[in-house]
Amino acid sequence: MAARLNNGWELAPVIVRAPFSTFEDAVEGLIEELVLAEQLPVELGGPALRAVLDRESMGSTALVEIGVSIPHARLEGVAGIIAAVAVSSSAVYYAIADVPVNIMVLVLSSPALSGEHLNFLSLLSLLLQSDATRYTLQRAPTPELLLESLRSHERFR
Repeated sequence: MAARLNNGWELAPVIVRAPFSTFEDAVEGLIEELVLAEQLPVELGGPALRAVLDRESMGSTALVEIGVSIPHARLEGVAGIIAAVAVSSSAVYYAIADVPVNIMVLVLSSPALSGEHLNFLSLLSLLLQSDATRYTLQRAPTPELLLESLRSHERFR
């Protein structure tokens, strides 16, 4: 059976709103949403931000040619694989001047799930390569419809 994004991982919460001012602000905003959704313990918020920024300093996770960013990190204390999504028809943040990132998916996982973490990132990247998927996600009016759209596009990938 093929691995799927929905096999045991909850892809939520979702922010459909105006841009953040920076990459770091966007990551911090998504971490706050994971804490509010009780998917990430509040005491892991700071360590999660540092881990993601450290990972990003090794190489950008932005796919600027398609307006997607998938920042990620493995962090002790994270239960399984968790993710949060930010989408904007204009920009979640700007990778560089005049280069918008319209879809950002923050992924955090337990260090014990190295293989699963990489599989999740690979599946997510493949899904977001689709113009139709990105178009639909950027125009979803609610978080619920965005998640349903992700699930629907995954089924037909």
